[in-house]
Amino acid sequence: MTTILHCLLGTYELLTFRNLSGQLSRRSVDIHFPRYQVDNPDDIQAFKSILLTFQRQMPLVQEPDLVNHWEYFYERSLGCIGTLKNWLTRALKDSLDEGSDTITLKQIQRRALSVAQCQRMFAEILEGERQLSETEADAQNLRALLGLGEDITQQPQKAQSSKRTKKVGKRKPKRDKIGVQEPDVS
Repeated sequence: MTTILHCLLGTYELLTFRNLSGQLSRRSVDIHFPRYQVDNPDDIQAFKSILLTFQRQMPLVQEPDLVNHWEYFYERSLGCIGTLKNWLTRALKDSLDEGSDTITLKQIQRRALSVAQCQRMFAEILEGERQLSETEADAQNLRALLGLGEDITQQPQKAQSSKRTKKVGKRKPKRDKIGVQEPDVS
């Protein structure tokens, strides 16, 4: 009634809200901001570019060399830029508090998430990504629930009969008789 658009932004935990009811599901739109994938060269290039941007924006006397350690940053941020930003912000604060000219690897490592934290977060990420993906088995299960049987979009077309190969209403190609036909008087 108010015509106000409501947006929920957050982690994969919000996915539990999207299917609380059918009405909510049909009125919702999921917009996934995925993490950068290490097996995608374009994602790795983008991740390095973002890391370079963070590196250049730090108010330090000497610019740190973060890009050379991109794998470590990817590992402990799980390819998530929000996690990376928070981590670098904490390390930058330590550097400024200590009066350093730059951020050291020791400061970065001290503020990194632990392996246990990363493993827990990664498990949640994988579950969230799984919830957002649709598999062929999911589609087949829905079709079965609806009583539709096989998925005709994935199965090869079965020939109905050799007698009818053309669509209904389409003429078969043949030579039409021409000229005036004389009536048969026999």
